[in-house]
Amino acid sequence: MSGRVGPFPGHRGVSSTLSYVLSLAIATLLITGLITASTGFVTTQREVVVREELEVIGQHLASNVEQADRMANASEGSATVYVNQTFPDAAARSQYDVRLSESRDQLVLNSTSPERTVRINISTTAELRESTADGGTITVRYDDSSDELVIGNA
Repeated sequence: MSGRVGPFPGHRGVSSTLSYVLSLAIATLLITGLITASTGFVTTQREVVVREELEVIGQHLASNVEQADRMANASEGSATVYVNQTFPDAAARSQYDVRLSESRDQLVLNSTSPERTVRINISTTAELRESTADGGTITVRYDDSSDELVIGNA
């Protein structure tokens, strides 16, 4: 016996090594495909969460604006009304700002990343002054001298 096994002497472990390398390549391709597919899903879910958080913040702030308007209407004579509320600095880790739009009687909330805009309608008897605030503590102020509602950071 010459010690030869099979038709190719010296190539006994090639089949196992090749099989191992091919298995790793296929597993790597499958994992890469799953990660790529899930990234799009996570991005979409984050956008939905940001929009929903902005809607909740906007509804609370719209309620504050309408509350300040009701308090101003209920007061006799001259009155200055302040309504303060602390909101999150960011919605789902996305910075945002709030704009009080006098032309449309709306609160407009804009997030930075992802870019989302939410509009909340407001019904008031007092005029609205175009004003803005960032996340955090937001003040709604009514000034009797100008008969206007304004928002800003405290």
